[in-house]
Amino acid sequence: MNRVFTFDEPESEPEEIATPGAPPELSPDALRGVAGDIVHRILPHTEASAPALLFNLLSGFGNMAGRDVYTAAGSIHHARLFGVLAGPTGTGRKGTSWKAARSILAEIDPQWSDDCQASGMSSGEGIIHHVRDERTEQKSIKEKGRIVDYQDEIVDAGVTDKRLFLIEEEFGSVLKRMNGKDNTLSTIIREAWDGNDLRTLIKNAPDQATEPHISIVAHITKPEAVDLISNVDCQNGFVNRFLWIYTDRSKFLPDAGLIPVEDCRPEIEALKGALNRARIPREIPLDPEARELWRAVYRDLSAGKPGIVGSVTARAEAYARRLALTYALMDGADEQSVTHMESALALWRYSEATAQWIFGTPFNHLEADRIYKALKNAPDGRMTRTDINGIFHNHASAEKLDEAANIMEKQGSIYRDKKDTGGRKQENWILTDRAK
Repeated sequence: MNRVFTFDEPESEPEEIATPGAPPELSPDALRGVAGDIVHRILPHTEASAPALLFNLLSGFGNMAGRDVYTAAGSIHHARLFGVLAGPTGTGRKGTSWKAARSILAEIDPQWSDDCQASGMSSGEGIIHHVRDERTEQKSIKEKGRIVDYQDEIVDAGVTDKRLFLIEEEFGSVLKRMNGKDNTLSTIIREAWDGNDLRTLIKNAPDQATEPHISIVAHITKPEAVDLISNVDCQNGFVNRFLWIYTDRSKFLPDAGLIPVEDCRPEIEALKGALNRARIPREIPLDPEARELWRAVYRDLSAGKPGIVGSVTARAEAYARRLALTYALMDGADEQSVTHMESALALWRYSEATAQWIFGTPFNHLEADRIYKALKNAPDGRMTRTDINGIFHNHASAEKLDEAANIMEKQGSIYRDKKDTGGRKQENWILTDRAK
């Protein structure tokens, strides 16, 4: 049951600001339970946005919880979240949102705050190093200069706590590095999201990590995302392992002070108890009402969307379950309730809207968008198929071009006309609004 609090008003009324072109506002359903209570308590005292505060709290606590508890949805899912906070430089208050959330999270598990956080993802080997296993080497035993036996000797004690929370304030730099020769970042990040053991095939990189529990919160601006993501293979599953969360300054607070951590003491104590319960290995299943809701939304979540937006949001089902599990863990629950599922779906829809805001195009299809733009610039709004091929320097497949045409025709933007020229028929692509 959600607790009701009376919040003290700040000394001066904060000035709310609107952001043109932003995705839909976060539904109140996402701000339920202990996570929502904390956001409501600290939001009046910071310029950070509610979605950014919420995601930092969820991902941070999910990392604290480790991998003892899980939910079963086709495969095992832990409360392991990857997210990208997308907003303007400076006014996005991305770093501010993390500092506010961290002030609360550090009270719950100080050791995690001190030892399990890192920043700067430069290579897959670097990530593995932070959660590496103990490493031994066989050393010879000598007597009077002669080898008489061998024994294993510890050459690296490794890391016993396999929880790692990565803060990457320059995600654009990470995307650039991924294009470097032999860079293993993409592969290791994908494996980390899956919770697989980590290792590379690169020579002279002996580190490996078993059962790591890695979470990532990255920061980027919309122009960076649009520019750089075109150079990343969206089909390999890297991009859709991240939730995309729009954030901008929520208000102007010229006299903002520190986050009132003591005001959150009841929630902090509740989360300490929830963290202890999360260390009891077990499944946290859906309760009957939550399962009924899950069955009702599953088909829609699984349907997918076309183009880049579809590639970016292709893990809807997995993320809905991971988010619902995290909400349940923060509430110290033994089952995921319908409220937890509703909160998860609300945050997922916000993330989906963010992806549409960042990557959405008229047709959400690279070839269709490019062809449509060329047709708009054509004097009479028409081009032959040969002209269309020329846009792509004759490197686009016939299947891709037909797919693009079908998408545009379905939306009523173009039609195709074939004319008999005495030999092979000439196919013309014509803008509907230019047709005579």
